[in-house]
Amino acid sequence: MAKKIKFNLQVNGVGISSLEGLQDNFNIEDIMEHFKSGLLMRWLEVQGLETELQEINKLSQSKNTDNFALAQGILEIFDMDKELDKNALKITLADINYKEYKENLLKSNENLNRNAKAFLKEYHEKFQNIIWDIIKNNSDVEKIKSNLKIIEKDYFDLFLLHFQTLVSVLKGSAPLALLFGLGTDKIRNVLLAYININEVNDENRGLNLKDIISEQSSSEDKEYLKNINIDTIDYIRFEYFEAICELFYKKLNFNAQDFPDVIKVFNGSTDGLWRDLVAKNKKVLVLKIAGSAKASKIPNDGETNEALGKEEIDGKFLILDGLNFQSSANTASIEYVEL
Repeated sequence: MAKKIKFNLQVNGVGISSLEGLQDNFNIEDIMEHFKSGLLMRWLEVQGLETELQEINKLSQSKNTDNFALAQGILEIFDMDKELDKNALKITLADINYKEYKENLLKSNENLNRNAKAFLKEYHEKFQNIIWDIIKNNSDVEKIKSNLKIIEKDYFDLFLLHFQTLVSVLKGSAPLALLFGLGTDKIRNVLLAYININEVNDENRGLNLKDIISEQSSSEDKEYLKNINIDTIDYIRFEYFEAICELFYKKLNFNAQDFPDVIKVFNGSTDGLWRDLVAKNKKVLVLKIAGSAKASKIPNDGETNEALGKEEIDGKFLILDGLNFQSSANTASIEYVEL
């Protein structure tokens, strides 16, 4: 009988050679991919993990192909069902479903030259469907986050192209999309680059928006803008930019009373002591702070609190790692969003 050759299973960027290693580096997206390719079963077999192999084989023979049921089954088999946050799982599964959609779409369009028109039409329609899904589910935080991730990953050029229209629509129909957009990577940076344009003089009226951004943005924003395809909005001239400012940037306020389940508010004194409001390793978007209160990320060992006040926080939409709060007055307050 041929000897079974052991191999490492790549999970979360790590070569795994044991069940303990799999649990320590568990990544449901990687595990599901290995499950569907059959690699997970081969790995369990050569590792001699018979119990887990039998359970996985039962799962593979199940007629239920729903990704959520599949993920739950895998989590239970590897005793990870209590470790993974359910909301995080929903976002991950949405990403997996969309990845499979893309793969199936590409398989059905192997000859892209011949099917270019149909492919591009579907690409634009998918983007429109994503925006419509955000609007229909304008209070569903997890759906909004998932859709924003898809936009950043696959539709960022279309987002730039339709920027002014999207801002207008989302501001009225799905303001939470703008709020959580400020908590993303690429969308956030573009929004802040535009927000941070200090002034536009009359002499700039003949410039394209791209040129205005290059001249007026901070050095950090300029560096980011070098790395994105902003050519798609070259046609937007000063008049459009001026309208965008009136519509959006001068009114970028989120009323905590409108979103009580999303925007957290802490009021009162901490007797001058630092109090943890959000645990470390949880990202927090800070909206505003009142009075002489201070906020800080949760410091690492050996570090001190940053003591950020109203000047550093209001209008900056800072993202902190955890949240500490300090105040000496009962009128002090802070508003923030856990991302």
